[in-house]
Amino acid sequence: MPLLLHKLNLTQFRGYEALRLDLGGAPIIVLTGDNGAGKTNVLEAVSLLIPGRGLRGADLLEMKNRTAGPEDLWGVAAEVETAGGLMVRLGTGLDRDAKRRLVRIDGKDAKGHNDLTKYVSCVWLTPQMDRLFLEGASMRRKFFDRLVYAYEPEHVTRLNTYDKNLRERMKLLQADRAPDPRWLDTLEAQLAAEAVSIAASRLHLLERLLHYAQQLAARQSLFPSPAVTISGWVENEIDRRPALEIEDELKKKFKATRMIDAAAGKSLEGIHRSDFLVSYAAKNMPADQCSTGEQKGLLVALVLAHALMMQGEKGFVPLLLLDEVAAHLDDARRDELFSCLAGFAGQVFLTGTDPAIFSTLQGRARFFSVAHAHVTPVQK
Repeated sequence: MPLLLHKLNLTQFRGYEALRLDLGGAPIIVLTGDNGAGKTNVLEAVSLLIPGRGLRGADLLEMKNRTAGPEDLWGVAAEVETAGGLMVRLGTGLDRDAKRRLVRIDGKDAKGHNDLTKYVSCVWLTPQMDRLFLEGASMRRKFFDRLVYAYEPEHVTRLNTYDKNLRERMKLLQADRAPDPRWLDTLEAQLAAEAVSIAASRLHLLERLLHYAQQLAARQSLFPSPAVTISGWVENEIDRRPALEIEDELKKKFKATRMIDAAAGKSLEGIHRSDFLVSYAAKNMPADQCSTGEQKGLLVALVLAHALMMQGEKGFVPLLLLDEVAAHLDDARRDELFSCLAGFAGQVFLTGTDPAIFSTLQGRARFFSVAHAHVTPVQK
């Protein structure tokens, strides 16, 4: 069954003092309006229905409406039909101390953000991601890890645990007094174990993703087929030797670099240093050397292949939030993109400034006009 958002309510969120949006579970949602009208804010709100800081990666206080009073808190609430056919009410927002994001499920407080993975998965593309192949490894790593935990929800828990232990190790290394070596040994053992699990999940996702990228290439010819590899010591060792042996070697690396890491203020070993390398398969050309249009096409192809994989292996497609994704595509590529999206059993959100570019979706999508933080249904 498809994963569908039926209703979305915003309170003091970004430019919206209040928004009550009835999406009706439509498979394609199109939001059109001028730049700055509030389209991306709606997508950001949806992206907060999964763990993390949303598609902008913003601080919690940044999301609060600027005209809100000091006691006002921002909130996002949604009625969701899960892939299992369950209707559930999800809510998230700023807590009273303005320090963390609360999550509620059917009116009850959840233990944390990770509980959201039981109900919703989400993948997005934004204009800022057009530079994914030109920026540093961190941006690419976050993008691919989102693809992994949409496929394997436990991945986000492992990442969070790994990051927490990494910060704790650095805190100990930079403390005024010498850290307890036994506690460092314990932390580094936990880091090594999580690193191997994370690397294995990344490699499995990559194998399946490339398989479906080939299927996608057989269905369409206008988006370039991507080749993807992972550059990272742990990932490179997975197929060469047993996991326990890799863990032991990584623990030795952590121990050997304690003084170097303390001086550098960062850990120089581990899966947080890995990179995902993408190339245009037919040209055997690294993505960062491709044209702007080819880079955009590779990025779109990765998301479409991932959606095809999720549909084929998990039985549903994540919520796809595609911000201005069609703006710079020619008519043929735009039509092919819309045709692919319409073929998925899931829900897609599309934004754009020009309603005309979505004309071929009439009869297949629900349209909304966005102006000055007001969203109005458009009769088509």
